Amino acid sequence: MKVFTVSQINKIIKDLIDNEVILEDIMITGELSSFSITRNIAYFTLKDNDNLLNCIQFNARAEYKIGDMVQCRGNVKYYPKGGKLTFTALSIEACGQGELYQQFLKMKQKLQDEGLFDEDHKIPIPKFINSVGVVTSKTGAVLQDIKNIAFRRNPNIDIYVYDAQVQGNFAVQQVIEGISYFDNLSDVDVIIVARGGGSIEDLMPFNSEELARIAYICNKPIISAVGHETDFSILDFVADLRAPTPSAAAELITYDNLEIIQYIKDLQSNLNSILENKIIDIDSNINYNILNIERLINESINSEMIYINDIMNDIEHYLDKNIDNTTYRVNILLNTLDKLNPMKLLRSGYAHIMKDNQVINYKNINVGDVLDIRTSGMKLKAKVTNKEKL
Repeated sequence: MKVFTVSQINKIIKDLIDNEVILEDIMITGELSSFSITRNIAYFTLKDNDNLLNCIQFNARAEYKIGDMVQCRGNVKYYPKGGKLTFTALSIEACGQGELYQQFLKMKQKLQDEGLFDEDHKIPIPKFINSVGVVTSKTGAVLQDIKNIAFRRNPNIDIYVYDAQVQGNFAVQQVIEGISYFDNLSDVDVIIVARGGGSIEDLMPFNSEELARIAYICNKPIISAVGHETDFSILDFVADLRAPTPSAAAELITYDNLEIIQYIKDLQSNLNSILENKIIDIDSNINYNILNIERLINESINSEMIYINDIMNDIEHYLDKNIDNTTYRVNILLNTLDKLNPMKLLRSGYAHIMKDNQVINYKNINVGDVLDIRTSGMKLKAKVTNKEKL
């Protein structure tokens, strides 16, 4: 048995294909399951019901959508260094939409009519996320990309992983189980469903009606991070948020530490400003109230002083009036007393007559009585020798 090297076998395959006339300048019709342009080179995949064919076009001038039916004219080539058989297209013409894409559009319209895409049903993504549940393949590069970006921006975030196939026959059921698992896990704030880019066939599990309905009834916010930015799936429309790529999803759920620190500093600065203004307002109010209290006290004291002065004036007036009245009455009494003063009467020429040391009425005086007579200047004794009535 002859032993060949890899290079020898690849050269044989290349020679066979290059010398096969039937593979030159042929037309191929198929459905686009992937399409991208880089530096005017189009890389795409054609498919039918059972098979795929990798294709390339140089100097590409038009861009096509996944699911488009196209007709390509070109040659089949084999590249030994990569060990790949590729159809090199010289021209591409659209000729309708493929079956898978038609199924996608039909399902999309059905679920949209039922309201599964309505914005008012979507759950807002929390501003600050402490933990996230990621449904993806634990062996894929997607998970590492999410972890690297998330931990770089926020080392304190917790990332839980549910290992699920993201393509193939079991993908739909495993992704559904992952969503349900995290929906019932209290530690998780947000769920990310993620996978890398691929053909329309690779992304078909995320166009599942069953998966869409599970995502719709999920109680936690779901971020769909399926494929590249140009890839769309049914899950993208049902999810609460679509991320262009898994890496973008990691950025959406995390805040850069520097941004958080600056945000906290801004909050602190605003708080300090508010407190300073509040202290100034309070101090101003206190000073204003103190001035008002002092003014009220002074006004009250002045009012009371005026009241007391009025009372004092009234008392002085009352006392002066009473003293005047009393003085007047006393003077009258003194005048009256003075008029009634016996000594004054005696000085006027009257005499005080007594008999036996007793005042005697002139009617009781008889001839022969010895009387004591007192005048203002002397005392006399007299004997009555005569009595005549006047």
